[in-house]
Amino acid sequence: MALALFLLLLPPLSPPQVEMRLDPRPGPEFTLILDGPSGADSGEFRGRASLNGSPSELPLSGRAESSGGRLRLTATARYTDVPADWLGRFRPGSFDYAVRGEVAGKEVSWSGTMRWNEVPVAGEGLASRFLRLGSLELTALSPKRTEGRGVLNVSNPFSFPVRLSAGSYRIQVNGEEIGGGGARERVASGKRTTGVELPFSAEERRFLAAAGDHWAVGAPVRAGLSGSLTLRLPSGDVSIPLDFSTTMGTDGARFGVFSHPDGGSSLSPH
Repeated sequence: MALALFLLLLPPLSPPQVEMRLDPRPGPEFTLILDGPSGADSGEFRGRASLNGSPSELPLSGRAESSGGRLRLTATARYTDVPADWLGRFRPGSFDYAVRGEVAGKEVSWSGTMRWNEVPVAGEGLASRFLRLGSLELTALSPKRTEGRGVLNVSNPFSFPVRLSAGSYRIQVNGEEIGGGGARERVASGKRTTGVELPFSAEERRFLAAAGDHWAVGAPVRAGLSGSLTLRLPSGDVSIPLDFSTTMGTDGARFGVFSHPDGGSSLSPH
């Protein structure tokens, strides 16, 4: 009880001195929006940023707008200029930042600590910017072997490689779970898109029940893939959620599966 009263008497946490927003727009550059206290006037900004005490800095350039003793900075940076040293210093919970530069001859210097969840991301988020489910296919359908595979396209815009550790995922057909699998470890090379194979196994009866009585062998079905992919960083593993809605092809499951003739009421094997 005494602890509860003590917590109530504590002053509320003040908002961060500097506000940040990240816009991972398509292309070779991303946008970083910063808003903090400053006596500088509006004008062109040139500066650098550092993460978690790294001596390697990221060049920034953009436009600053002054209002009411605060400066709103909209800066761009190139993905390929992000230092590889930042990867080894990454912390999943929070980060230390330092931004310094000049606007119209006046110095701008901000530093502090923030949590990653305090930084809004424009658009649909970072995962959708760099991860895309290229395909999802059923390749075998029988009582003894029902399986398939997906291909996850991972775009790495940085200049350094990133290791992707084994993840786990579940497969749904028409909203019903039919099976799942795990991915092998891969290395996503810098400045490239890497295809990560996502094999899965399922049960024939569960697939047929989910596909419905009117499913035709070779016809696509509404499907989903959900789970996680793991980035293996020097500082520890980081889990990235996967959640895709797509269409599953079933042409590869024709072997050993019998289709009803045209006009049949059911095209399932049973």
